[in-house]
Formats: sequence, structure tokens, C-alpha cells
Amino acid sequence: MDRLIASIDPVRGARRLAARRAVELHSRAYDAARRDHRTMSWRTTGASADAEIAMGGDIVRDRARDLVRNNGYAKKALDTLSDHVVGSGIMVSARGTSPTHRKRIARAFQDWSCEADWEGDLDFYGIQKLAIRAMLESGEVLIRLRRQEFDATTLTVPLKLQVLEADFIDSTLNRTLDGGGEIDRGIEYDAMGRKVAFWLLPAHPGEIARFTRRRMVSTRVPAEEIIHLFEKHRPGQDRGISIFAPVIMAARDLDQYFEAELVRKKIEACLAGFITSPNQDFPIDADAGKNSQSGGGRLAEKFEPGMLMRLREGEDIRIAAPAGTSGIAQFAEIYLREMACGVGIMYEQLTGDFSHVNYSSFRAGHHGFRRNVESIQDLNIKPRLLLRTMRRWREAALAAGLISNVDFVWHFTPPPFLSVDPEKDAKADLADLRMGKKTLSQIVEGRGVDYLDHLQQVSDDMAAADAVLPSGSLFDGDPRKQLRGQRNAAKDDDTSAEG
Repeated sequence: MDRLIASIDPVRGARRLAARRAVELHSRAYDAARRDHRTMSWRTTGASADAEIAMGGDIVRDRARDLVRNNGYAKKALDTLSDHVVGSGIMVSARGTSPTHRKRIARAFQDWSCEADWEGDLDFYGIQKLAIRAMLESGEVLIRLRRQEFDATTLTVPLKLQVLEADFIDSTLNRTLDGGGEIDRGIEYDAMGRKVAFWLLPAHPGEIARFTRRRMVSTRVPAEEIIHLFEKHRPGQDRGISIFAPVIMAARDLDQYFEAELVRKKIEACLAGFITSPNQDFPIDADAGKNSQSGGGRLAEKFEPGMLMRLREGEDIRIAAPAGTSGIAQFAEIYLREMACGVGIMYEQLTGDFSHVNYSSFRAGHHGFRRNVESIQDLNIKPRLLLRTMRRWREAALAAGLISNVDFVWHFTPPPFLSVDPEKDAKADLADLRMGKKTLSQIVEGRGVDYLDHLQQVSDDMAAADAVLPSGSLFDGDPRKQLRGQRNAAKDDDTSAEG
């Protein structure tokens, strides 16, 4: 209509166009909502979290795995984050019961942890590390809780943990069920939208040998037997996405850039010569199929490192000069910083380059990384993996008669953050302890050690020293005698002052 009016009456058409543009600008108060040449290629979906993951989650997962296999920076990022979240394992202990019951629970747990793996390759702490690596790399992972048969002779808790990649979920299965439930990409929901079961394949769909031997028909596994571990970023999200999703393209571009630079360097390493002749009428390809020593020779010769050719009379040779390579480090640094930010670690941790930071700036930057690690531990690993596993462990241990039916709670101690300057950190801990800002248990467990186990170990060490060492012998680290000596010195000073 505007074009029609403008063709008949250009003045009125211009007024209509200006008025329409004013209304559009007034209605779009946010620049991010503008539709112009700057945003014409910006495509958004407005789909739900699961719909967006369904459209590209499998491709992102496969590319993330390939990136970790073939890109050293991606592997370093995965190693750094998993090492800080789990490390050598988040320690598990019982609290709120008597020392006798606590020791019995600890003994039963220690015996079981060595045999917890369904496949028999890892202990319980190795399972933690494997699960967190798979969750970060692929976006999600499954831990199946498998009950075991037991009798009066059973010595370990009848429970096994099987770690499965998310590929085992039958994503091709979609069905509407009676009663209002549904199966959406292999996960079964009830009428209220709650997970009630997972439909799992008998083998990994990428295992071609097993695929040919088995019928790949999924079976129903109740949700209470499955721990579906993933990071939930949006309400309603039921599937996970790899932490490398925001940086896959950047990492791929950087790989290609490095490869192009390497090829260019290899070409420049060859001594490339270009022959020029004053005879412009010389037939260049007269003897193209013959030996290059007769006739005009080929139009292009094969370049080999250090190759020199004898020239004819009047001919000249020009050596190709290599181009400059400045700016490569700066370009790579920008991309690597983007990768570090995308996966949630520091640039220095990703690259090992600490030339741009000092002690104070590194500690300040480390706070954000530490918060990220603690959020994964406290909001994901502890409540969803450890607590659910240990609740099932307690049920199995009670059923087998390996522990008493006493009331207790589970306590989890994550791995410590290694100190850059132990002396300064020790002084800070002592100041916080004296001012009441921290308790001794918080300081000890901040070093990755269970506090009650630490106290028991201190008591055992002191008792062993008193039983073996001669009377009056002491170590500088014995706090009892150090404190006693300080008190005696303080009394002597008070007596001297009164005198």
C-alpha cells in the first residue's frame, strides 16, 4: 500500500513511510530487538530448552568428543575442570552417630568402594571422575544403580554402579501413553510431566560389532534406578548440552588457522625459484611432455627443499621471500581467552601462560573459577550423584545386615584447592580462627580431609608417640607441648613482673 501511494503521490507516500518508521522505533525500546541490516542474519528460534537440544544436541556432543580427542586445549580444559570438581574423589563419611557405628559404616563403605564398578575397572572415586568427565564433555551421563543378590555370606554391600553414556537413551522413541503420559526421545513422563522411566538400548549405538549381533530394541528402566547427571541451565530442561557448545566453532577455527600457518611455513621452507627469460617468443610448453632439460620445459616444476636448476643463457632466477608472521600470538590469544571463558576456566589454566598475571591478580581471577567449581559440586554432584547413590547404598547395606539401623547423615568433603602460597594461607587461616570467622573443622575440610577422621588420626599419632618415644621427647609439631610451654613461659613472665 505504501508503494502504491508513493507511486501516485510521492509526498504523501514519504509522510506515511516516516510515520511508520517513527512508530516502529517507538515500539522497539531495546536496540537488541531491532530488525535492520545489522541483525538481518541473526536467527533465533524461541524454542524450549529441550527442543533446541533436540535439534542439535547429538551433533554438538559428537563434535565436542572429537575436539577433546584432537585438540590439546580442549582436553586441557576438560582435565582442569574435572580435576577441580572431583579430583581424586569427593570423600564420603557418616555423621550424627556414635564413633562405633561410624567406624562400622566407614569399614563397610571402604570395602564396597573398591568393588563398586559394574565393569570392575574403577573404585567409587574413579566412577565419580568418569561420570563428571562424561557430563562435561557430552553434556549428560547416566549412572545405573544395579541391585545385587545377597545371602548370609555376603561381605560387601550388594550394589553396583554402571556408568553409561547418554547415547544409550533411545532418542528415536516417541510415543503417547495411556493416562496422559508420553515418551519423548527415550524418556518416559507421567501425566504431570515427571520422569518415570528411561528407555535404554542394550548396547552403545556406535558399537558396530555389537549392533550386528544384537537386536537394538530398547528396554524400560525405572527412573529411580537411573541417575541422570547434567547441568540444568533453563527451567524445563531435561537433557544436557556439552560445555564446549559455545566454543566449538572458535576451537575449530583456531585449529584451521594453525594448520594454514603450518602449511604456509612448510612451503616457505622450500627454496622456491622462478625462472624468467628475455625471449618472449619462446614456446613455453613446446616439449611439456619431454624432459625439462630439452625444449622449453614444463610451465610449473615440482619444488623440493634445496633444489636448484641450471639456467640457459640470458635467463634469470628469483627466489621467493617468506612473508612476515607477526600477529599470530595475539590472534591465538583472543581465541584461547574465548575458549577459557566459554568452558568456565581461567586463560592461564588453559594455556599454562602466566606471563600476564602476578600472585594477587591470579588469586583475584581464581575466585570466579572457584565459585564455578563449587556450584557444580554443591548444586549437581553432591545432591544428584552422591546423595542418591549413598541413600541406595544404605538401603542395600541394611538389607544385607552389614550396618546397624541407626540414624545418621552423609557428609561430603570435596578435594581442596591447592595453595599458591601455603605460608600466607596458613597465617590467614590462623587469623580467621582466632577472630571466629572460621572453625577448625572448616579449615581442615578446606584441605580436603574429613574433620572427624583428622581428629582421630591426630589422637592415634599422639598415642603412638607417647607409647614409643622416651619420656620428655617431643617434636616441634606437637601442639600439646608447644601450648604447655607457652603457658609456662607466660606464668614465668607474670611472676617476674610481680617481683
